[in-house]
Amino acid sequence: MPSWNLLVKKFFKESILLISVFILYLVVGKLSLHLSSIDGYSTPVWPPAGLALGFVIIFGKRVWPALFLGAYFTNTTYFPTSETWIEFLISNPQNITISLGNSSSAVLGAYFLKKYSDPNLNIFQVHELLVFFIFAGPVTAFIASTIGSFSLYYFKIIYFEFLFQTWLTWWMGDSIGIIIFTPLLILIWKWYLGEEKLIRLIIFASATMSTFIFTLSIFFITRNWEKEFIKYRIKSDGQIISTEIEKGLLENIRVVKALGSFISITENLNRNYFDQFAEGIMEGSDGVAALSWNRMIRNSARSVVETKLKKDYPGSNGITIKKDQKMIKSPHSEEYVLIQYIYPYSENKFAVGYNLLSDPTRKEALNSSMQRKDLDITSKVNLIQNLENNIGFLVFYPVTRWNGEFGFATAVIRIGSIINKSSIGNDPNYLCIKIEEFKDPYHSDIFSKDCSKNEEKIFADYFYEYPIKIGSHTLNVRAIATKDYFQKNLTNASRFILIISSLLTGLLGILLLIIMGKEKSIQNIVEKRTFELEKANRVKSEFLANMSHEIRTPMNGVLGMLTLLEQTDVDLEQKDYLDNAKRAVLSLLTIINDILDVSKLENKRLEMDLKPTNIHKLCKDLIRLFLPDARNKNLEFYVNVSSLDSNLFALVDENRLRQILINLIGNALKFTFTGSLSLDVNLSEDRKFIVFTVKDTGIGISPENISKLFNRFVQLEDSRTKKFEGSGLGLYISKQLVNLMGGEIEVQSVLNVGSTFQFTIPFEETDQKDIQIEKLPSRLVGENDHFHVLIAEDNSLNQKFIVKLFQKENIKTSVASNGFEVIQLLDESLVHIDDRFDMILMDIQMPLMDGMEATKLIRKRDDSYRDIPIIAITANSMDSQLKEYLENGMNGFVKKPIILSELMTAIYKNLEN
Repeated sequence: MPSWNLLVKKFFKESILLISVFILYLVVGKLSLHLSSIDGYSTPVWPPAGLALGFVIIFGKRVWPALFLGAYFTNTTYFPTSETWIEFLISNPQNITISLGNSSSAVLGAYFLKKYSDPNLNIFQVHELLVFFIFAGPVTAFIASTIGSFSLYYFKIIYFEFLFQTWLTWWMGDSIGIIIFTPLLILIWKWYLGEEKLIRLIIFASATMSTFIFTLSIFFITRNWEKEFIKYRIKSDGQIISTEIEKGLLENIRVVKALGSFISITENLNRNYFDQFAEGIMEGSDGVAALSWNRMIRNSARSVVETKLKKDYPGSNGITIKKDQKMIKSPHSEEYVLIQYIYPYSENKFAVGYNLLSDPTRKEALNSSMQRKDLDITSKVNLIQNLENNIGFLVFYPVTRWNGEFGFATAVIRIGSIINKSSIGNDPNYLCIKIEEFKDPYHSDIFSKDCSKNEEKIFADYFYEYPIKIGSHTLNVRAIATKDYFQKNLTNASRFILIISSLLTGLLGILLLIIMGKEKSIQNIVEKRTFELEKANRVKSEFLANMSHEIRTPMNGVLGMLTLLEQTDVDLEQKDYLDNAKRAVLSLLTIINDILDVSKLENKRLEMDLKPTNIHKLCKDLIRLFLPDARNKNLEFYVNVSSLDSNLFALVDENRLRQILINLIGNALKFTFTGSLSLDVNLSEDRKFIVFTVKDTGIGISPENISKLFNRFVQLEDSRTKKFEGSGLGLYISKQLVNLMGGEIEVQSVLNVGSTFQFTIPFEETDQKDIQIEKLPSRLVGENDHFHVLIAEDNSLNQKFIVKLFQKENIKTSVASNGFEVIQLLDESLVHIDDRFDMILMDIQMPLMDGMEATKLIRKRDDSYRDIPIIAITANSMDSQLKEYLENGMNGFVKKPIILSELMTAIYKNLEN
């Protein structure tokens, strides 16, 4: 009986031990899972490994079943319900092998320690510590990490590319867990047995645990940063590719709208016209597989239409439907929507005459388009135009032709081509891209790209979604991380910080260096993106400069012809039309100049041209400029410059100062309907600044709008209902110019009361006066019958304008279309002593030889033409370009479009010189 009681007590004692070991291992294991790296399958520090080895060292291998079950349930997320325990255990085979590895490695590690060290394991001895660090850490951890990582790979939980990384992290995590927690558990047991003093336990525990807790804090911060970084990258890259896909879709949709416009206005539409237009607009579109005109007819018109189909397409079978993968004659119906024209025909010959209403998917989209009276698309369809990339949809655009015919301009869109083009050259190539269609109550996958490598559950939380609305359909672009994307962007900073911090708890500096290193990687990404943005900005500026040249050249012809027409006999109504046209051209010129100024300011290429300027005279000139408009609006215009000496000259950029004042006064005049506006100019008390104040009693500005008043392209009214003209650049440019001059600008305004704009610029008085070109008699040149101007201009309209201009001034002209002709005419004129050229107006961009090259050759001549005045007539307006012309021998320049007064002033100035 006593022996039975002993057995019962021993059983309960062993059971309590096993249950305690199981529970402790399970609790610590579940908590330790929160230390896992982002990939979710390895933990840089694994405390249960240290507990398992300590339990075996203390209690022997009899605790192996508790360790096995503790390890199994640590890696299991649920308990059995309807299934048996055997079925439950074998349903997760990788958990069985991992648990075997974890529990068995503890038994083997304890065996090696007891064999090669003191059985009492005196860990305060150098020899014992050395043996412990060798066998307890790396050797024991090697067994568990090898079995565990290969189990994950064998059961397809991880990819082969992650195998070594998982094994290394697992091995180091178990090693660190053993090194930190096994000695702690042994010390606790020794203290419990009375073999160790409490003070040693407290010192060891407080040192290791405090450092470990600190390490955990750093780890959680860094891991969260890593997660946010990955999410930020996936959002950033997802936005890039989603925007490109949306842009590609809209560009292809614009093709079908262009086709619809063509069909609606073309009177004699036939196959030839259709094919020519379709071929032209499809050249720049990678996503459009085919274009067609799908006409809707009644059954009464069927015979006529079928006759025309057979005439346009001799192989046509009339109106057809598709049945059993064959095209057959369509049965009679009240209405048909048939493909009347299609391009390219070679790939779509069987589609001619096809009745789209016979297909439910196409019919649904057609009805939706008619009901909405706007563009709509079909759901996903399989295309026949491209066997390797045959997923897409049809775009229907309702069109009513000039003769009342109704139908649909249609485009066949390839989704794959758009996505492939959107991904070229970008990091998003590493993303899985899915296109889904959301249509209540269902959604369906339309297309996917590179999605074979995102099946692991660790990728599930890393995605970006972007909905695109097209017609009645919503296409959802989903960018999902793949293993390649993780390998490219995952820094693993958290696992390395935790490993190094746990091994070298005292080296806090290393932790800080690693964190700063990760921060540097972010900075490199930011700098790279900044460089790309700056590069894009430079490309934009070059584009603006080129476009400025291309726009100014025809504008010169327009303004020139208007100027010539103005000088003819016109009645008052015609003169009003001319004035309006000239104002429109000059307004366009102002906008172009503003855009160029913005480009120069953004690229820091705008330079100040300081010269002596009479501020008093400048303000008086502005009065004369705006006074007529103010009187037309019955406004009082007050100007106070009395505090300035009329002979006071300041060193400023006169043109830029005039530009600022024109912007501010022009705005005051534009937004004021009753009351007055004023310009007040005076010197600051210390005479270091000139203070300009423009005040009005206009509509005023609300407080919330003042903060964005000086931003680019900002207009403080809804663009759909705005009643004030303007590009939204004037105040932005004015502020930048004031700042560039070294001054400041500020605004005070009350809504419906008025606004006051005040700016300052540095005042630098100068005794030097700018040479003023007085107005010369209009016939100064014309009185010389021998005065001869050579005009070098390749644009025939500009040639005509300048020639007519000089004819009115009785100036003789000759015309050259390029630099070679200029040199030739100069050579030929040398034999005519009485009819040589007195001046050259030189265009810059000309074929064969440009104006710059011709000027260089002229300045190298040995005859009298070497010093002939040459004035550049150019559509280029960049300061660096104009400076280059002067440096290469030109005497002056006139910007296109040519203003008559500016041209004559340049001519007279060079004559005087």
